Amino acid sequence: MASAGADPGLSGTELSGELRRMALHLETAAVLELRAARAEPRQGAVLRRRAEQRRQEAARLRERLAACGVALPPRARRPTAPSS
Repeated sequence: MASAGADPGLSGTELSGELRRMALHLETAAVLELRAARAEPRQGAVLRRRAEQRRQEAARLRERLAACGVALPPRARRPTAPSS
């Protein structure tokens, strides 16, 4: 059963599957970033690009789930404090 306000076209099972996919994309992006840090420059650039693609896909899933009332919208980025 889907939660109140959820897209009637998605069941609870489908929603949980989408949440898992979003988490998987974010975890994969983190692993790709770690590999990129240890790789040669050319391969590192490819791995960073792939990581960014995974983060973008996770963001699209998050937006869709937020519209269904299942996930929170992304937090606004806070400006970083200047180093003294």
